[in-house]
Amino acid sequence: MEISQTSRVYAAFREKERAIRSFVRRYISDQTMIEDICQETIVRALAAEKARSIQSADAFLFGVARNIVRSHLETKSKSLLDFVEDFAPYEADFDSPSIEQVVDDHARMVKFTESVLRMPRQCQRVFVLKKVYGYSHKEISAQLGISISTIEKHVAAGMKRCLDDMEAANVPVSDPETSSKSSRTV
Repeated sequence: MEISQTSRVYAAFREKERAIRSFVRRYISDQTMIEDICQETIVRALAAEKARSIQSADAFLFGVARNIVRSHLETKSKSLLDFVEDFAPYEADFDSPSIEQVVDDHARMVKFTESVLRMPRQCQRVFVLKKVYGYSHKEISAQLGISISTIEKHVAAGMKRCLDDMEAANVPVSDPETSSKSSRTV
């Protein structure tokens, strides 16, 4: 690139080169990178001077240097973030239940299973079809050949047995996120 002897930007750069280097050094410690940024500053400033009139060459040079430094730092921080993400051991799952919740859920499931296994055979079949598989009263009635009122009684008896067994074993029976402390739900 041929530099005109009358270039105000070039003259300002020669006069302020040490100040521009000091400015860049505040943000960049690598001496080679400081040199590169200073060279890029003068190249961009001279190209801009050809395209338009520049009123304050000093301010323009510092503005160009600031923009180059900012761009360099953004690129460097993105690279650093990519590097850290590549070596992250795992992604944290903040929605996963706590260890205490997992233990409580397991204890509740064990006690529930034990309670169901101790129910009378017919009550057990009705209760499992209703509460585990989600069958309607009508579907259970058709499958087992018993009345809907009998199904309702078996479901209620099964629920009572499960709740009583869990309370007797001091196993929490309510979900702390969805129900109040006084409600009893399985």
